[in-house]
Amino acid sequence: MRNRMLRRIFRRGDVDCRDTWELGSGYLDDDLTPQKRSAVQAHLDKCGPCRAFIDGLLATIGVLSRFPRGSPPPSFRQSILDRTREEDQRH
Repeated sequence: MRNRMLRRIFRRGDVDCRDTWELGSGYLDDDLTPQKRSAVQAHLDKCGPCRAFIDGLLATIGVLSRFPRGSPPPSFRQSILDRTREEDQRH
């Protein structure tokens, strides 16, 4: 782990697989700096597993975008708040 941390500190803008997984949504949303986006693209060009990951994200987004949007019932928000309070009290 220590070697990995040192490599991450001293590399020059390179992106590795872990970075790609963490930045995948930002990459697809075009929400990265041009420099970071370019680094992710360079990694994707040479890494099949990461390219497959990004392609899987794209496919998932495509499938989910076909579902109709709905609104939760009014009681849903209160139910979540109640459960959160219960969990907080247990811990």
